[in-house]
Amino acid sequence: MTVDPQVSHFFLYQGASILTPNHHEAGRAIGRKLENDSEILKAAVEISERLSCLSLMITRGEKGMSLYLSSQKKIYHIPTVAREVFDVTGAGDTVISVYTAYHAAGLSELDASVVSNAAAGVVVAKLGAETVTPEELDFSLQSMGSFQE
Repeated sequence: MTVDPQVSHFFLYQGASILTPNHHEAGRAIGRKLENDSEILKAAVEISERLSCLSLMITRGEKGMSLYLSSQKKIYHIPTVAREVFDVTGAGDTVISVYTAYHAAGLSELDASVVSNAAAGVVVAKLGAETVTPEELDFSLQSMGSFQE
């Protein structure tokens, strides 16, 4: 089960495969601001332990996203590809839908996260709630080069 939780019922998703809050939502859920990588890691551990979830992906705007894998007790910070941001409408929906599709198709959690990050980068460069085409996603992934853990 993949979940993009709302703050008001953030902790109702026990045992979810992955939750994908943004850093503001994750911070509000645990009652503190998340301003750096260390705070993101602490929040990810706390949230994943409270929910017994397998993974937690915290989206971080221009800083990309951070994927915490409970089984490895490890966090991966995935940078965004530099581009002009016009509208963040639909970015979170893009992240969870692309992640879910690619992970269900067999990509690892980390690889599916990299793809979803690239897809979100495309949609925020458009005005309004927009989609990403396969061609745009392919171009974005090629522009990123290889992801270094």
